[in-house]
Amino acid sequence: HMASLVVVPDLVEFLDNLSVSGERDSINVEQIAFEQVCTDGESRAINELDLRKKTGCSIIGYKTPNGDYVVNPEPSTVLQKNSKLILIGRPNQIESLKQFYNV
Repeated sequence: HMASLVVVPDLVEFLDNLSVSGERDSINVEQIAFEQVCTDGESRAINELDLRKKTGCSIIGYKTPNGDYVVNPEPSTVLQKNSKLILIGRPNQIESLKQFYNV
């Protein structure tokens, strides 16, 4: 694992620059619960949400109700109750996400 990090130093630097907490205007990664995205409680596929169009954020992960993580979930992935989406975006896009979904 460590050897592969030496081979891709730009990737390591990029990941180091991602912020998941801290100043409100520096957050690049955010999670949002199923209940915040599907307020009617009805399951939907990721592609039905149009999250990228609405907020500019990209979905990079999905946490299933039983706690499994799916990296880069397919657009056809159906969201279920008690699940979470993990998104990435520039600070202004994360802010749009928070405003749109009242996070």
